[in-house]
Amino acid sequence: MEIRDYSQVDYCFILPQELRNQLAKPYGILFTNNAELLHFLKSRKNSRIITVGDVVTKTVLDLNLTPFLSLVDGKTRRKFNIEKRTGMERVKNEAGLIRLSAISKIKELLEIDSDASKVVYVEGEEDLLVIPIVIYGKDGDIILYGQPYAGAVVLIIDDLIRRRVMEIFTKFRIVKCE
Repeated sequence: MEIRDYSQVDYCFILPQELRNQLAKPYGILFTNNAELLHFLKSRKNSRIITVGDVVTKTVLDLNLTPFLSLVDGKTRRKFNIEKRTGMERVKNEAGLIRLSAISKIKELLEIDSDASKVVYVEGEEDLLVIPIVIYGKDGDIILYGQPYAGAVVLIIDDLIRRRVMEIFTKFRIVKCE
């Protein structure tokens, strides 16, 4: 009889080709001006700010705001631009999918009731990780992610957006990761 340790098994949620164009469109409010973005974020001072992407994270930090959670991959338009620092949480997440292990780490960090800023370094690509943030974030949390060549998109979590994201996520295909 063989005994297996299934705690080491990771599952991948694969983005279907037919959803790629749909997810490329910005959901939320597109900001092309940092002064307007700052004004908006300051008007929502009781909301947690969650950034997804290197440029939008740097933008928020340059505005002297501290994100509750930041996900970065060290690449901007596929060019390496940040140093991998120790002390960061790390997850593996390839392009075009979401790993269950990444979802679990994001859920864990979003449940921490602390004002301490957290950074997750994504080995791979962080773009689709907006999905588990919407699913497990609190109502009123503000997610900022970059829209290439356009600006920063602000998405405020509520039941409506959570249901919409869940509807999309249920269309992903689940496989055991390699």
